[in-house]
Amino acid sequence: MTTAALRTHRLSAADWNQWAASFPPVAVSAAESALFDQAAAPHPGMTAIDLACGTGQWTRQLASSGIAVTGYDFSDEALRRAEAAAPCKGLSYALWDIVADPIPGHLAPGSLDVVTCRYGLPYLEPGRLLTDVGRWLKPDGVFYALVHVTADADRNDGTERKAHDGDPAGPAPFDLGLTEAHLGDIGAGWARREVHHLDHGHRTIVLSGYGSPPPQHPPPVNSPIPTGLKPPDQVLHDGARARPVAQAAFSVAVARAHGGPGI
Repeated sequence: MTTAALRTHRLSAADWNQWAASFPPVAVSAAESALFDQAAAPHPGMTAIDLACGTGQWTRQLASSGIAVTGYDFSDEALRRAEAAAPCKGLSYALWDIVADPIPGHLAPGSLDVVTCRYGLPYLEPGRLLTDVGRWLKPDGVFYALVHVTADADRNDGTERKAHDGDPAGPAPFDLGLTEAHLGDIGAGWARREVHHLDHGHRTIVLSGYGSPPPQHPPPVNSPIPTGLKPPDQVLHDGARARPVAQAAFSVAVARAHGGPGI
């Protein structure tokens, strides 16, 4: 199976207008925020775009870190609601059909520190999109995505899911996911590929180093655990290695206990 084989589901702008008017955005959990902070180390001065931004909840979170960020979506209703929310310095939104419209001219090669996409990959032709993202990012730039994981390909039809973080259960196609097999295909050609198990039904994907060969022998993670800190229960898988992350804050505590700044 290849990335090109991933099924996508095309919805119209009118469909997404209906969604924006009917459903609240999925809440950003503390665990997800910590994982993103560890993966991307957001800080003032960075530039970013948030693809399929919807009503802008995640876009605003990026801006609150001091990042200059533009959220893109092709639902004018979603963008209207995003722009009506609390303004933030360095934050903007733009209408763009990512699948059908030409790439905006200002998305130049090597111009971005971070590209994010929460829940949008099943709708955006991942293989082609990630080729473009790889060009837009700076050499040390990071792509971050959150996806809903389905048990098998047949679950991407008209089934419903349970609520997550206060989000009411909603029928597909507004909540399409990827299978674990599909996730395994995403990230080919990137030097760094991480899949974080956020919870039983959600994964975060972190990519960087597009077009660079992966390291032949990734350095082991051998940081000792300071006295008084309990190892976390979750594990972050990074290629052939694994390192504990549980809510990612544990790594910060380890670094600080050794005299480092953490994240």
